[in-house]
Amino acid sequence: MPTKGLFGFGRLIESVLATQSDSGPQYVVEAIDTEMGKDIHTVEVPISDYRLIVTRDPANVQAMLATQSVNWDVGEHRTNSWRPLFGDGVFTSRGEAWKHSRALVRPQFARDQINDLDLIERHVQRLFSAIQRSHAVTEEGWTDEFDLQPLFYNMALDITTELIYGYSADSQHPEGRAELPVIPGYDTPDRQNIGMHMDAGKACVETRGALWKYRWLLPTKKLNEHCAAVHKYAEWFVRLRLQRGEKYLERLESESGDVSKKRYVLLDELAKVTQDAVELRSQTLNILTAGRDTTAALMGWIFYFLSRHQGVFDKLREQILAHFGSYAADARNIEFKDLRDSIPYITSVINETLRMAPVIPLNERVALRDTVLPRGGGYHGDEPILVPKGRQVLIPTYAMTRRQDLWGRDVEVFRPERWDEDGGRKFGFEFIPFGGGARQCLGQQFARTKAAYVIVRFLQKYDKIECTQVPPDTPLRFHHTIENRSGSGVQVTLHEAGNHKLLIVTPFDVPNSFVDSLRHQFPDLDAEHRRSEWGSITPTFIPDDVWKDVTVLMTFGTIPTVEQAPKLQFVQLVSAGANHVLDKPLFKDTGVKFCTANGVHGPQISEWIIGTYLSFLHSFPYYLDNQKQATWNRGAHHLIEDSPDKVVGILGYGAIGRQTARVATAMGMTVHAFTLHPRPTPESRHDDSWAPAGLGDPEGVFPSKWFSGSSQEDLHTFLKSGLDLLVVATPLTDNTKSLIGAAEFEALASAGKGRTIVSNIARGPVVNTDEIIAALDQGLIRGAALDVTDPEPLPEGHPLWSAKNVIITPHVSGASTRYAERALEILRTNLERYSEGRNLVNKIKKKRGY
Repeated sequence: MPTKGLFGFGRLIESVLATQSDSGPQYVVEAIDTEMGKDIHTVEVPISDYRLIVTRDPANVQAMLATQSVNWDVGEHRTNSWRPLFGDGVFTSRGEAWKHSRALVRPQFARDQINDLDLIERHVQRLFSAIQRSHAVTEEGWTDEFDLQPLFYNMALDITTELIYGYSADSQHPEGRAELPVIPGYDTPDRQNIGMHMDAGKACVETRGALWKYRWLLPTKKLNEHCAAVHKYAEWFVRLRLQRGEKYLERLESESGDVSKKRYVLLDELAKVTQDAVELRSQTLNILTAGRDTTAALMGWIFYFLSRHQGVFDKLREQILAHFGSYAADARNIEFKDLRDSIPYITSVINETLRMAPVIPLNERVALRDTVLPRGGGYHGDEPILVPKGRQVLIPTYAMTRRQDLWGRDVEVFRPERWDEDGGRKFGFEFIPFGGGARQCLGQQFARTKAAYVIVRFLQKYDKIECTQVPPDTPLRFHHTIENRSGSGVQVTLHEAGNHKLLIVTPFDVPNSFVDSLRHQFPDLDAEHRRSEWGSITPTFIPDDVWKDVTVLMTFGTIPTVEQAPKLQFVQLVSAGANHVLDKPLFKDTGVKFCTANGVHGPQISEWIIGTYLSFLHSFPYYLDNQKQATWNRGAHHLIEDSPDKVVGILGYGAIGRQTARVATAMGMTVHAFTLHPRPTPESRHDDSWAPAGLGDPEGVFPSKWFSGSSQEDLHTFLKSGLDLLVVATPLTDNTKSLIGAAEFEALASAGKGRTIVSNIARGPVVNTDEIIAALDQGLIRGAALDVTDPEPLPEGHPLWSAKNVIITPHVSGASTRYAERALEILRTNLERYSEGRNLVNKIKKKRGY
């Protein structure tokens, strides 16, 4: 590549600036692609008097890390940059020193104890507690907006410090920290700020590494302060172990209260091999930074992508719930082997995350002697190239995972399925998230185990995750401090799933197939059905041990007390009206949500309304009486009317009214609608209530006139608009009792005495009984069709039975063989909405009572 900038420092300056703007990995790809070409994968980069090779060719990477590894080692600039903070250890040393470190540490990562799920679970619970303390869920089940990334770093620090030293830093749960024993003459370590010192120290290390041999230009005061704090932290535990010897774990159990004698502690195991305090400090710090940072970055990136790819989240959660079940505080059913093998899609998600955002953004090697790399030379770049002794080669892992010729044209798309295609993708040195060859990361399995375990527990507990970064599809930002974390954090809101118990108490049978389908659709839902009778409102026939776990209830009026059902979150009524529950303490005095079955009655009640109306127009009662008497009498057939151009006024334009309007319009009638609140615009006339598909009037397009208001004058304006049919479909509340009385019948008559038929399918008390009888007797209205009465049931001998021109049915207009089917579909709709954190359909506004 050509030299850039004054004295050739242009490349170095560009690289540093790109890193500072969180776009370092992209800079490497863009520089090679634009200046050399997308088909060029190995380049030489001049920086002042220094020449550097950069290769994104897997063949070259394999040669350096594996097949020709004896010719290569990590560079001195790397060890010299890292040594002040971490000391000489498995990640910072080279040559024979590295072989010694590797031999010392490697056996520890071959042991099953390193994959301690109880340890991980303990800190996952502390993570959940931290979320709950600072970001408690709302009534809708959602947290507020927050950044998951620092919480993952705290959790990874806590897990790793406990694994290494036996005592956790407990950064997530400081009030629960185990009290440390006293070592005379030594202050206890600063567990509160160890994470901060590590991050700040690594930031200095990163800058020193970027400047290579010019790092001596940088001040060292801050670096020295952070290094001293990190060293002091590790030294304290090393000294404690060396003083106590093999009694370290015995005392640890009694002092911390949560670590058993069988607990695996890395420091204790290493101290059985070496008593060198400096070596123990350095080796444990090397493991600490690798175990904390890369794993935390990986978990952050996983949820970064899951929050932006709901389909992947849902697919993964479905598989997790199917295998491990829904969330429970006891996680003993999750075993290491199952975690590793049972759900391949977890591995695919982890791999795809590591491809999209490699947590080790850059690797490097230096030639120990004159050697060659297999590709990069010649006209086509496929011939060997000479690499002289001492030449450094950078391996940009991100650049290798962005090659379309290796990964496909959708290389920029997060798509875990690519790892499952064609029998499962087998990867080589084009994918080295944990390095490769002899220096491959020893903790790879532990990192994957932690990530997989956190995924399982998170997706058991939370059924939805939303990205709150605006816009969510902004380019990736890679923040480098040795590991590669998201530069924009992981800004999310979470919806807590929890385990739910659904109790269905209905006066109709519920098919077993429906209950089974709910269990399949909602794996964390336990459903049970109990039969009741219409009108039943006593909850005593349901045992208290059933009520205590109910979170969702479907019922007519069987409402428990607050004490009986402390976990209840929402109630789905099987009735469109809610007047029978308005005085219940559970409704009045709690935040429990109530929803009606509004919409379930639309088809059948609209048919009842139109059917009874047509009975009047076509004199059906008269002809049915003649039929009973076997009399052929055409009567006043010349007075029979049809419906076109007649006007129907619908008082309460809800689900029933909207379906009635649809039917009436199809018959050629004109619709006038009355609502409590004004609907002046097309948008305001929309209705989000549930309705059977293709029915009702969700857009509010059928009425030719809209009326509204809460005063009697407003109501009378509507009643005087020339109504041939008045449909009373308003809810029963304190404000609607006797809403229709003598004055209203006079208003109807003012537009044509004896013109209007009144149809009441709401509740009996909405229409004053004595005054409708008088209106019928006086001929103020043409007739009345009443499916509801006051009182109800209507007693024998009541004057309404004998009133003229009245059709009475015993509250059956809502009856239908498909009633249960529709009511259960509303329940399913609300369960779907509830599980997704969306607003429930048909939710009752408690102040209004409907």
